[in-house]
Amino acid sequence: MKGNRTVVVASVIVLMMVSFFYYPKRIDSANLTVTKDTLQTSRLSFAGRVVAPTAAGSSHVWLNTSGAAGFYSVSTAGLKVGDALTIGVGSYTVSSIVDADEFTTTVVLASGDADVADVIYLKGKPQHVVTFTTASAIASGFFRILIPAATSNFNDAVPDSTGFDFNTAVDVSATNATGYTFATPVATVSGGTSCPSGWHCFEYHYVGTGGVGTAITLKIGNTSGTNTLIAPAPAAAHTQGTADTYTFKVQNFVNASDPTGTPTDQTQGKLGVIESVRVTATVDPTISFSIAGIASGASPCGTGTENQTDVTTVTGTNAPLAVPFGTLTLNTFRDAAHLLTLSTNAVSGYAVTAQENDQLGKDGGTTPLIIDTAGDNSLANETTSDTWDVAAAHPGFGYTLKSVNLATVPFTSTGANFNVRTFPSIADPDSPLVQTIMSSTGTSDAHTANVCYRVTVTATQAAGDYENQITYTATASF
Repeated sequence: MKGNRTVVVASVIVLMMVSFFYYPKRIDSANLTVTKDTLQTSRLSFAGRVVAPTAAGSSHVWLNTSGAAGFYSVSTAGLKVGDALTIGVGSYTVSSIVDADEFTTTVVLASGDADVADVIYLKGKPQHVVTFTTASAIASGFFRILIPAATSNFNDAVPDSTGFDFNTAVDVSATNATGYTFATPVATVSGGTSCPSGWHCFEYHYVGTGGVGTAITLKIGNTSGTNTLIAPAPAAAHTQGTADTYTFKVQNFVNASDPTGTPTDQTQGKLGVIESVRVTATVDPTISFSIAGIASGASPCGTGTENQTDVTTVTGTNAPLAVPFGTLTLNTFRDAAHLLTLSTNAVSGYAVTAQENDQLGKDGGTTPLIIDTAGDNSLANETTSDTWDVAAAHPGFGYTLKSVNLATVPFTSTGANFNVRTFPSIADPDSPLVQTIMSSTGTSDAHTANVCYRVTVTATQAAGDYENQITYTATASF
């Protein structure tokens, strides 16, 4: 068959996140211990700028490789395929990474989103899970977490290069523990009531006796990214592959204390944000197809002794690429079979087709022939099935199918009935060129099907040796 398919090499893009956490630094008074801020992902946000020759109507974006205040993402190392970006004022998705300063988007850039110095933002929104162990039994007090913020534009819902952006609103929650029953926590933007500039503040008030050595878990933001702080973009002095580090604070106050004052207990720790590691690999398009023999005495396509194979295609001359029916007995079926196996990573599947060069001809010639059977009811042809359970007065050659593992076949036999079709013949201009005998619409791992051949002749068949050739073609759609 000449039906070639276009092969597109698939790329598998895998994203690995790298997290850095540091031991807390001890400061004044009693210290909360085992303190850490575990980020859902420690991936940096992205803040870059468009540069020429980026143009509206194109999906190709060039990134400015020179940093400017607030925009220090100067390499595509911080991006991956599938990232949702803001470019200018529009929303786009990364389609491919071309090189260190070029990438493509899934749709073309709109007018006004491709001008020099237009922004390119990736907004990382990791949930913070702050955990620590208490140092004092402070009854009905409150904890406060301080997360670093930029000194300006710290609540404009875009990444900052010196801290976390408040992103308009932040959800906070706490897990009750022995001696600590939490009320609804409060999130306060930097510079808000009782919250110092340069920090976003999160208060967790509780009732209860408190305790010493109690494990506490407090959360900032959501895993979905809604109402969650925006992670910092690269800092001005950022070194690619090295984390930018930030200090956070955890404090414990007595009830009614002024949170701007000195807490009873406190600890500060550090967290780091860094580019994700983009791992790339190429998987070549593959297809494998094999024909295996089936032994005599098997029932590969039906039940009952009448459907058992009479000859083996496992051993013998040219096995398994032969169907040695041997000497035929008049008005008696002879059966043989092959197992077809196909594997491919083609996402659109595969098709295995079959055709014969001609009907079974004496000495491989064109006459006389063992004709292709018409079945018991003279209905069988290349595209229509008929039962073929009576050998006498119904001579010929044909086949049936059975799916063994996941393969789709166009017809099959049922129980003890042999449902037959004939192979398309190159020598017969009225038959289809080929016929699909097994297929799938997706990738396949060892799909298998049995092809069962049957032949019988009457007393009018001329003596001699008969043969033809059947060609199977496997085609994958990548």
